[in-house]
Amino acid sequence: MENGKRAEIEKPGSRVKRFAHALASNYLFLGTNIIYTLASVPLALHYLSKAEFGLWALSLQIAGYIAWIDLGMGSSVARILIDYKDRRADGHYGGAIKSGLLVGTAQGAITLVTGMSLVWFMATWLRVPADLSPAFLWLMIGQVLISAVSFVSRIYYQVLCAWQRMDLYNYSQIAQLATGFVAMWTGFFLGWGVFSLLLGAAVGWVTGVVFCSTACQRLGIWPKAGEWGRASWGLFRELFSYGADLFLIALGTQLILSSQTVMVSRELGLETAALWSVMTKAFTLAGQIVYRNIGYAAPAFAEMQARHEWARLWSRYRMLFLAINVFGGVCAVIFAACNSPFVTLWTHGEFSWPVINNVLLAVWLVVTNQQSCFNSMIAGLKEIHGLKYVYLIEGIVFVCVTSAVLRRTGITGMLACSLLATLSFTWSNGLWRISKISKTGWKPLLWDWQVPLFRVLAVMIPCWLAMEWLLQGTSDWLRLAVNGGLLAAIGAWAALRLGLPSELLAEIAGKLPPILKRLVLCLAGKSCEPGGNPI
Repeated sequence: MENGKRAEIEKPGSRVKRFAHALASNYLFLGTNIIYTLASVPLALHYLSKAEFGLWALSLQIAGYIAWIDLGMGSSVARILIDYKDRRADGHYGGAIKSGLLVGTAQGAITLVTGMSLVWFMATWLRVPADLSPAFLWLMIGQVLISAVSFVSRIYYQVLCAWQRMDLYNYSQIAQLATGFVAMWTGFFLGWGVFSLLLGAAVGWVTGVVFCSTACQRLGIWPKAGEWGRASWGLFRELFSYGADLFLIALGTQLILSSQTVMVSRELGLETAALWSVMTKAFTLAGQIVYRNIGYAAPAFAEMQARHEWARLWSRYRMLFLAINVFGGVCAVIFAACNSPFVTLWTHGEFSWPVINNVLLAVWLVVTNQQSCFNSMIAGLKEIHGLKYVYLIEGIVFVCVTSAVLRRTGITGMLACSLLATLSFTWSNGLWRISKISKTGWKPLLWDWQVPLFRVLAVMIPCWLAMEWLLQGTSDWLRLAVNGGLLAAIGAWAALRLGLPSELLAEIAGKLPPILKRLVLCLAGKSCEPGGNPI
């Protein structure tokens, strides 16, 4: 039975099916995450004060910094396992898993020692109010413990990733959200206050470990007796060599995208940190929806590189970039129009901020989306070189400049710093590197590849502004429904009619059922030949 399952997993013809399952399960997880966020934040705000909620957001952010101890090993172990999974009988596969377990154990120990040493000073350094300092201390101790054991248990996820079963990992995350929410609600009901959030995180982690370990055993992809080799220094060197570059990129990315909560908390207070956390939930979700597409395409591009299919690779990359760029632009305008009324309704008027902040976040979403398309391709082709330092420099510059101006300029100034820093470093460097590697030149990337986005924005932005003028003084429900519905429809029409290249539209339409094919071609202003092929 298990040998049959392994044979099914290894069949080349099942790769497309696994990719489709991974993509579908990813969006199912994102949908579940939306529901979880929509339910958990009002629930927490019902039982907690804004300052206590900000305390939880701060502890989560610090836990993210603790994850730097990963050193890029998470992605590295999964990648190395792929090289050894076909050599199970000689013990290389089992030895690679042992090496990954030892790395995770060492990282967990470092996390435990480092985290426990720092928690006693964090409250003072971050200027946490004295009445909240004890709660903050115990929250951080709990976060450190969960982070430490997570380093060891993630080997199950890495094995699933090596066997291209990301769908099962996504399902495990859905199960974590469900059980964690129930545990958190139970804690609130029992009067545990802010520690209910910690209970939810712990129960969610246990659920994920049980789910992934069971999946590895049932699929037969966990080594059996006789398949366990030895961990070796050669494997350690291989893991750390590959992971070092990824670590520096992850470190820079953490500073760029995740340092805001800590800085806002320290300079502007916990209530402002709570405001930032809530008002950027939709931005984070939009980024996940847009960015993930290039990540799922990375294995296909790597295969094209290995087979020297350069013309096909860059043709496919160009079409994917155009599509993701247009999709990101549509999401950015919808976010700018809907974020404020959505948060007002979601939190019953507890949080709000100026419209300029939504606009800056929308522009940053477009820029970050393009930067991700450029730099994910560079990393996938193993052409990282100096890119890792560019990420780190951008992160350091952003933190230093923002720390100096945050008290005077507030969140709006911080967002402007984020946008300018990304444009100046990772976006511009990524554009330049792609132009060199692809031999396209920088002018087509800077103009020709951007024209479809400009066309779509030229339609959507005036429509948004017109609706804002017409809906002045109306309810937030009406603004959210009209802006969201009409802009989504206008964005879909503009993307199909003005944004996506004809060859990509023809290929997409060719894979759709007849009804959807006619709808897409109608929106795009195309027709079909008698045989059903789009003209």
